[in-house]
Amino acid sequence: MTSDQNLSEEDIQKMAVSHQQMEYQAQAIAQQINLVKASIDDCNKAIYTITELEGIEEEHEMLIPIGSGANIMAKIIKADKVIIEIGAGVNVEKNLDEARENLIARKEELTKFHEKLQTDLNELVAKMKEIEAIVSSVADKQKQQIQMQQQQQQQIPM
Repeated sequence: MTSDQNLSEEDIQKMAVSHQQMEYQAQAIAQQINLVKASIDDCNKAIYTITELEGIEEEHEMLIPIGSGANIMAKIIKADKVIIEIGAGVNVEKNLDEARENLIARKEELTKFHEKLQTDLNELVAKMKEIEAIVSSVADKQKQQIQMQQQQQQQIPM
């Protein structure tokens, strides 16, 4: 950025527009972070449920989470296979270990993406703070100049 003293009104307006665009971008990233976090939580629940299924006998009754904090009582007919979505609405049957490994890998990818989004958001917030500091500095200098002019006008004898 240019020196605070050399900023024109147009430069400040451009910075304000840029700041507003950054705010919109930050909101979008924050929403993405929330969605990714929800997906990570879903992976954790699925991994936990698969782990709990290990060693369960057929016809065993158990609570199965179905989402949003809701559970259903179900009889386990076959606890050695899991049907898992692999993308684009395609589902495949996997044994418990394969399903858990798949979910762990998915969770790791989501976690890396979450970290990247968080880094992007932090960088954006830092840029916004930089703009705010520059504009605040310019506003303070303008205020000081106005006060000095008022003081000079009061000192001029009439």
